[in-house]
This record gives sequence, structure tokens and C-alpha cells, in this order.
Amino acid sequence: MRSAVRRFASSAGLAGFAALALVPVAGTAAAATAVPRPDHTVVVMMENHSYADVIGSSSAPYINSLVGGAANFTQSFGVTHPSEPNYLAIFSGSTQGLTDDSCPHTYSGANLGSELIAKSLTFAGYSESMPSNGYTGCTYGAYARKHNPWSDFSNVPSSDNLTFASFPSTNYASLPAVSFVVPNLNDDMHDGTVAQGDSWLQQNIDGYVQWAKTHNSLLVLTWDEDDNSANNQIPTLFVGAGVKPGSYSESINHYNVLRTIEDAYGLSYAGASSTASPITDVWNSTTGNTVTVTNPGSQASVTGAATSLQIQATDSGAGQTLSYTATGLPAGLSINSGSGLISGTPTTAGSYTVTVTATDGTGAKGSATFGWTVGSNSCAKPGQQLANPGFETGTAAPWSASTGVVSNSSSEPPHSGSWDAWLDGYGTTTTDTLSQSVTIPAGCKAVLTFWLHIDTAETGSTAYDKLTLKVGSTTLVTYSNLNAASGWLQKTFDLSSFAGQTVTIGFTGTEDSSLQTSFVLDDFALTLS
Repeated sequence: MRSAVRRFASSAGLAGFAALALVPVAGTAAAATAVPRPDHTVVVMMENHSYADVIGSSSAPYINSLVGGAANFTQSFGVTHPSEPNYLAIFSGSTQGLTDDSCPHTYSGANLGSELIAKSLTFAGYSESMPSNGYTGCTYGAYARKHNPWSDFSNVPSSDNLTFASFPSTNYASLPAVSFVVPNLNDDMHDGTVAQGDSWLQQNIDGYVQWAKTHNSLLVLTWDEDDNSANNQIPTLFVGAGVKPGSYSESINHYNVLRTIEDAYGLSYAGASSTASPITDVWNSTTGNTVTVTNPGSQASVTGAATSLQIQATDSGAGQTLSYTATGLPAGLSINSGSGLISGTPTTAGSYTVTVTATDGTGAKGSATFGWTVGSNSCAKPGQQLANPGFETGTAAPWSASTGVVSNSSSEPPHSGSWDAWLDGYGTTTTDTLSQSVTIPAGCKAVLTFWLHIDTAETGSTAYDKLTLKVGSTTLVTYSNLNAASGWLQKTFDLSSFAGQTVTIGFTGTEDSSLQTSFVLDDFALTLS
């Protein structure tokens, strides 16, 4: 609004102006389709500039870059002067009899916020430069309550009256069903320039605009009033998914915009919106594209084990990009909105009903619902599973070993205790073995550790003598004379992939016809958790 309201030249002019303020203007175009329901609608209110001031102006390059992809209303009007009654009109369907910008006021009638709440939907208003959430003061720096109509209604919770700092910077899916954004007096073109307001919109709203186009969401960009002329023509743009770009010449005002939002969400009507026509000719047909999500069938996972599921979907429309959402996912899982890949590690056992929805740029959607069972990944037998792990009984059992492998020779001292397993070391053609069978229950994480010492008389870069470790039929590693080193080294292997099986952990040492290589093993552990 302006600081001083321009007077009309005659009482006849004033009477005509009052009539415009109180009577809703019905849309003149025939309805093409019903109003579709966006997932999110954001209404951004700018200030005090006419259609000609903004549309086509070189001072507003960002706004004009939106026009080509927007429904551009060439006959859109404020309902009165000054500002505050216009904000009340678009929010509550009435100017509430207000003819100035006074503050504060308290109203209790129907409004967009209360209608959404009554429908169990969500609303929020975001005001730039407001000092704190729920603030009820009339001014604070460049913030003015006269541009914040939801703060005037006792049936809209103070928790819905938010600072613009609360507006998401990337996670736009967290927005309420409907929200209003009000820049401060410097950025809404009231005190600042058209160029300043245009730049603010690009910096603060364009992220949402681009996201909305592929996420069934809508931006309504409008002005409260023009530059205080009797005509009161203002810019209004609808941008987002499902909007059919073009210039629309039907006469609309704030009541038509309110009625359109109410129809989109199936709300009751506030004030003059009940007799205003909804805007129905700017929407692409919601039945034009068919999105089909392939049902993947019932899924099963266990807690603590990573899992993934690729969702497949098709679109009858050419060149469409699908975005994905999911409800009911097991805790610990999430869906990639761009690829449809569900992944993560389930944390809570239970039975879940999952619904995945794919949405294209026109707002067309498809869904699939399926069950997902998460079992408890509990290990029935945690702890050490190998018997006689350090050979301290002085015998091999329950290991199976070649004669002479279990040793207490001072020539190859053990890692700890008095005994170890010494494979090969003869300097002649020899094969020694050492093995033990063990059961790894399903649901267990299994880690094998042991200590290894290798010494050799071999030289050069050829692997003449070898020690091979197998679990079942799977070879995990082969060591050779080339791995010889002073001292002991601990080796670790993850055997969790063998859970649910009984396997043999086996070592085979082979030595050629000359020059010894000794493979000495001690202090085994197969730990389940």
C-alpha cells in the first residue's frame, strides 16, 4: 500500500470504487476442467504495482521469465485500496469492512486457514522480517502486520504465523498444503523497487518454482493492489505442475483466486468467494497422462541388514520426468525421489503397508501398495564359536589336522600360550591341512580372526610354497613365501554371508621339493553378534 490514499475526484467515483471493493468479479470463461488439487500451493503477495509496471518491464527479468510457462491473467484486479483490505479479501473473502491500514484487528470469521484446518489440512503464513514466530506486533523494522491477515484471525493458531526463516530452502515437500509468503516492505516492491522485488523472488522463491513443476505443486504470484489507480489492475501468475501456459483474459480478482484454492482442496467458502467463479480454464487435463507403477509384490527384510528395492513406473506422456514418494516405509528406509530406489537398513521389526506414488510434470499420478515384513535380526548364538582356538589342549580335536601340525616346538614359538598349528616347514614336497566345521546361525554377523606367522628359506619373487584359506568351497585368500615377515600378523575376515549355514573353515599348506616355508597359525576366533 501507499502511505497516503489518493482521493477520488467525485462522490460518483467513490461510490463506484466501493462497489468494486464489495462485489466479487466472476470469471467470464467457460469451465474447461475441474480445479485439480496440488500437493502444495504457495501464494506470494507483492505490493502496489500495476500490470503494466511489471509484465513486460525490463526491471523485472525474472518475473517475465516465468510468464512463458505460466497462466498470465491479463485482466486481474485488486478489490479496493489501500493494501490491508486486499489481504483480508484474498484470505477471508471479505475486506471485513476495513477501509484503511490500521492495526491491530481481531476477526473470528471463516478464512482460508480455518477452512484448511477444519478439513484436517495444513496452513502456514511466512512473513519476512517478522521478529519471531507467532508475533502479533503491528510493525518491526520492515515487517508490517497489515500485510499478514492470518495474524488477525482468532481461529488460526499462532503456530501457523511463521517467520520467513521457517520457509524451507530445499525440502519443499515439508511445506503445508497451502501457504502464503509475504516479503518485507523493501522486498515486496512497496518501499523497494520493481527490480529489487524481482531479484528477491528469484533468490528466494525460484527453488520452489522449479521443484513445483515436477512435484504437483503450484505458485500463485499476485499483487495486493496497483499503484492506487481507479482501475486497480494487477499482475497475477499461476506457475507449476498442471498449469496450461498462456494469456487469459477473463476478469478475476482476489475472490476468484480464493475460490479456486478452496475448490482445489474441497473446502467450504469464505465470504464473497461463495459467489465468485473458480478459475478452471488454465489446467491441463488431469486424465491426459496415465502413470503406472509396477507392484513389486510383498517384500521381506531383517533388521540391521541393508536392503534395496527399485520401483518401476511408466508414463503414457512422452518426455515426462517422474518423481517418487512413499508412505508406510519401514523405519530406516527411504525412497530417492528422482530414481524411485528404496534403500536403507531397517531398524524396527514389524509388518508395514507401503504405498509408492509416481507423479509426472502434469500432476498425473500412479500408485502401488504392497506389504513389507521386517523380521528381527537377532543372533541366536552370539560370541566365540571355535573350540580349542589356541590348541592349548595339546591336541588338535575338534580340529582336523595333519600329523604333527599341532606343535609346541621352540623352533616356532606360539603367539600366546604353549601351542600353535605349524603347517609345512619341511623343505620337501609336503601338504598339511587344518580345519574345523562350525554352524553360523541365520541373523548373525560373523567375523573370523587369527594370527599368522610366515618364515621361509625361499628367495626371489616366485610363490613356491602356499597356504590357502577356504570357507566351504569359497577361497578367501592365499598366502605364500612372498608374504614372509618377522613376527605375527592378525588377519580378519567377514563371514556374515555364510549365515544360516554349517561350513568348514579349512587351511591347506603346500610346499615344493626344496627350501622350507613355515605357515604358523594361532589364537583363532569366530565371533558372532
